[in-house]
Amino acid sequence: MGVRRLLAALALALAVPAAAAAPVVIEDDWPRALALAKAKDRLVFVDAWAPW
Repeated sequence: MGVRRLLAALALALAVPAAAAAPVVIEDDWPRALALAKAKDRLVFVDAWAPW
């Protein structure tokens, strides 16, 4: 069972392209972020925080 898990993990790691590991960060420009996501058919991750 351990070998199957190792092979599955290896296959998954090889299936993800290296470019996918580097996210594009756009700050304070929602229209640009949305346009870029639509152009590349990607999702938008929004990170929001508050100082309290």
